[in-house]
Amino acid sequence: MEIQNQLFTTEQNQLLSARKKLYQLLHQLLSDPISFERFIEIKEQGYIDGLIELDNSVQILYDFFYCQDIDESIQKAREDFFRLFIGPDSLLAPPWESVYRSKDRALFDFPTFEVRNLYNQFGLEVRKRDNLHDEADDHIVFEIEFMIALIEKTQKEEERDVLIELLEGQKMLLSEHLSKWVPQFSLDIRNNASSSLFIGIGYLLDFFTKFDCELVDDFTVSINNC
Repeated sequence: MEIQNQLFTTEQNQLLSARKKLYQLLHQLLSDPISFERFIEIKEQGYIDGLIELDNSVQILYDFFYCQDIDESIQKAREDFFRLFIGPDSLLAPPWESVYRSKDRALFDFPTFEVRNLYNQFGLEVRKRDNLHDEADDHIVFEIEFMIALIEKTQKEEERDVLIELLEGQKMLLSEHLSKWVPQFSLDIRNNASSSLFIGIGYLLDFFTKFDCELVDDFTVSINNC
């Protein structure tokens, strides 16, 4: 059963839930190379079926999950994941904000510390994984995790002033971070991917972060007018 925040209308609660699910989908697809098990899990969750209603540009992502040759499509997507984000060759779509916003396209530049401070404002921090190198805080997956966490807090929060702060945090992530690097990052994904999965992700990520800016603005106006 979905959480119903009494400070929002039924439609707004549904939008909050839909936003969280879409960010969770992006998180699943960008965290690790897709496996057959993950492919089936995502398809059975039903998130993909609603994407066509969101925007026609993500038709290609829908097509990936309803392809004829699943094994070949998954293998192609896995190869894309490594070529785009991991290596060993030069990355075709580096998944860090600093690379797109710093003068030298360097990791751990000012965006890393800006988003770290933003996370800390809401009592959140990047979880360090045992036996793995420290990942920069401005990795796309961590920025998406932060958004999911704030949406979940928003769904449960009943204090209006705190709710406004949570919405402002989401607006800050979108306007001061995601919107400043995701368009080029998404374009790099689309231009360099060979699988329909990642070409579709490139379209979805770009479209949805722009669309979500408008949604969060609407939520903020609504709460401020309560």
